[in-house]
Amino acid sequence: MLPTIAIMLVVTALDQWTKALIRDRLALIGVSEVIKGFLEFSYSENTGAAFGTFQGRNAIFIAIGILAIFFISYIYFNMRESIWNKISFGLILGGALGNLIDRIAFGFVIDFIRIRVTQSIWWPNFNIADAGITVGAIMFIVYKFIESYRAKNPEEQ
Repeated sequence: MLPTIAIMLVVTALDQWTKALIRDRLALIGVSEVIKGFLEFSYSENTGAAFGTFQGRNAIFIAIGILAIFFISYIYFNMRESIWNKISFGLILGGALGNLIDRIAFGFVIDFIRIRVTQSIWWPNFNIADAGITVGAIMFIVYKFIESYRAKNPEEQ
């Protein structure tokens, strides 16, 4: 339990700190190139969901965020303890909390990390909270596949 809370708090703090820096320093100029041709910090205010979909439904997303935190916590407390679960759920909860804080405080989520996928395509802006949610979810899914494989193939242990 303690490692999960620690990871959650670190992700939330890092997310809020980076967003404060971006808000204070980049909101006026818009874009700052970090790694030429690959990584930019580009300030944007997202009132919707992932990739800017469902704009303008902040109250719904606040409710969904609160419910998601409770639901994810419930799942966590009812799962077998493993370091993978602790880390992945800490990342997911930290990301959910970071974006929820933005929605409550500002009415939108601050996104700023922008990565070039191809010569002409940039990945939609995201933030540290989004990265925490994504990495945590991928870790959890991979761990579940490994756990399932091991349960079906105990002789290969």
